Amino acid sequence: MIAAMVTACASITIAILAYWLNHRGETHRYLREAQIDRVSSQLRELYGPLLVLTETNERAWCEYRRRYMPPTEAGSAEIPLPEAEEERWRMWVEAVFAPTAQKMREIITSRGDLIIGGEMPPVVLEFCAHAATYDALLANWDGFDQCKSTLIRHPGSGFLTYVRDSYGSLKREQALLLRTAREAGRTRIRQAAH
Repeated sequence: MIAAMVTACASITIAILAYWLNHRGETHRYLREAQIDRVSSQLRELYGPLLVLTETNERAWCEYRRRYMPPTEAGSAEIPLPEAEEERWRMWVEAVFAPTAQKMREIITSRGDLIIGGEMPPVVLEFCAHAATYDALLANWDGFDQCKSTLIRHPGSGFLTYVRDSYGSLKREQALLLRTAREAGRTRIRQAAH
């Protein structure tokens, strides 16, 4: 009788332990998959498109500056441009810089929940404020204001650095998560085979 009770208790304990270990393993797998999904969404929906647009805009700006803006003193944005240069600048603003900035701002505002960390980085907010001022610039291009630049300046290389670094860190995190998931899968397969 005692042997039967010990056997029954041992069977129950083993069953509970097996259930607990299986549940724990499934919970870890679910959390790992959720992490992979989150990082993949951050890359696909926010940082990937943002990186492409940021790099494209940076390249266009550098080329524009190299070709059409001779080195001058700081503050030259306040000096009215000659008519031919103003027309060229307006074309670039309307065709390249403003649309790209608007797309980036739209991506950020529609996918802000995917930003890394608990708060919106100040450099991202600065960029969005800059992008918003293109609306006023374009609406009043021929108006009373002689300045043909945005009211809020682009945050500069800090924004590009933030986007590049964020994308890179997410790619590394994604690779680590995928490698860990593969290793866990191989471990489960080996354990099931025994």
